[in-house]
Amino acid sequence: MTAAIEALAGFRASIGADRVITDAATCALYSQDVYRRGTPALAVLQPQDRSEVIAIVQSARASRTALHVRGGGMSYTDAYLPIDGHSAIVDLTGLKRIRSLSTLDLTVTAESGCTWAELDTALAPHGLRAKFWGPMSGARATLGGGMSQGAATFGSARHGTSASAALGFEVVLGTGETLDTARLGHSEREAFFRPYGPDLTGLFTGDAGALGIKTAVTLQLEPRPAVRDSVSFAFDSFEALATTAAAVARRGLATEMFGLETALARLAAGDAALAQDLGMLWQVVRAQHGIGAALKQLLRMARGGRRFLSGSTYIGHFLCEAHDSRRLALDLQELRTMAAEHGREVANSMAAVVQAQPFPAPMVVGPAGRRLLPLHVILPHSAAAAFHADFIALRDREAAHCAAHRVCVFVVFAAVGPSALLYEPVIYWEDEWLPLHAATLPTELQSVLKPGVANPEGREYVERLRLTIVELMRQHAGAHLQIGRAYPYLQDRSPAFRSLLRQLKNEVDPLNLINPGALGLPP
Repeated sequence: MTAAIEALAGFRASIGADRVITDAATCALYSQDVYRRGTPALAVLQPQDRSEVIAIVQSARASRTALHVRGGGMSYTDAYLPIDGHSAIVDLTGLKRIRSLSTLDLTVTAESGCTWAELDTALAPHGLRAKFWGPMSGARATLGGGMSQGAATFGSARHGTSASAALGFEVVLGTGETLDTARLGHSEREAFFRPYGPDLTGLFTGDAGALGIKTAVTLQLEPRPAVRDSVSFAFDSFEALATTAAAVARRGLATEMFGLETALARLAAGDAALAQDLGMLWQVVRAQHGIGAALKQLLRMARGGRRFLSGSTYIGHFLCEAHDSRRLALDLQELRTMAAEHGREVANSMAAVVQAQPFPAPMVVGPAGRRLLPLHVILPHSAAAAFHADFIALRDREAAHCAAHRVCVFVVFAAVGPSALLYEPVIYWEDEWLPLHAATLPTELQSVLKPGVANPEGREYVERLRLTIVELMRQHAGAHLQIGRAYPYLQDRSPAFRSLLRQLKNEVDPLNLINPGALGLPP
């Protein structure tokens, strides 16, 4: 019996043949991410509960089969891509149950395959939400993926990344054992207090799935705000935008802050955006508290239109929430005063749409159907200007190569807690789509956005440019989310740091079967 046949037989015995998918098209689809293809796995395994995850790990140990854990598939950092053929994809989207909810203690325990959007919908009738309540891709991105890779967007300006909401994890280790990182003793009580002794929960946040398979997550909740609004400002320089973002973050005036180069907004303002305008307007109307607020917001958007896309270099969007109208009005007034020192207020069209529809259908391709690759670095506010200057110089040096290969690069920004700015260069290029793009992009957008022709030389240039940008980020000592295999997590660490992490990996996964190669650990 060959190794592959033995492995598949073991998995079928563990969870049933109907949930061991081996057709070539499915295995290839699940073995790629937004950026590129991995080596096609032997099978896609679809467990439905923790006991089946344990059975999969035990079977993988017997057959020495690597397991690559996949949530919503929205990674672009090789986070779950198989690196050899003797591997299986573990699709956790079948683990969706909300196990417990305490409206008094403000905690919820949900299985890791639940999406952020599904959890938010379930919490809404209770007037609650997670402190960090999801990335923009939350319609597909899962709790387990968000905790393993790290995520930012909703709640990030005030609370930080997804890790800030984690109280505890249930993790199936590579030994087949189950670890509860914060539950006390043999109690049935879920995690409720994270900083009790050494922070084991923290060890498993942002681990790129290398330290075990998360099967459930306990999150800290907060009351949902009663009112919300947003403002947008145009800025003539990055320094003006960054200075405003830092000031607003220090005061905690916004729950979310994001910005972008106006050139990117202009590029995205056509094709698919036009096709979605009416639907987006309807979402904005539905999201307002009362017909008067809805009409006021529509008037602001109608007056502003897209005129703000000309005559400025950067746009910043500030999303605000409060538990009463008076508090919201005071925060908005203070925010406007701060932002007006460096920019000018413009129509808040994009901000209003994001507040009204926080989890849109995933845009896995860019304007006009271009392929896209987001990169990012997280820097303290004090270091952002220096990095920006070096990045713009790099982009200027690469301009001729970008033009030759039909590549363009723009920058997006977001606030992450009071101390840091997320700086995100996004590379767009003309190329054919992967099957994942066609399988993920909504049908109505596929009628507007079309794939390009194969551009292998452009694709190779994008990879070289990616490595150049990542090296620049390393030189500026930046941090990252979604480490996967794309960022040099261990490169500049001390020998003691590297040794401790490798010993930890060996302890929880002695056969190196769970997502081998992630975090820069040996494959």
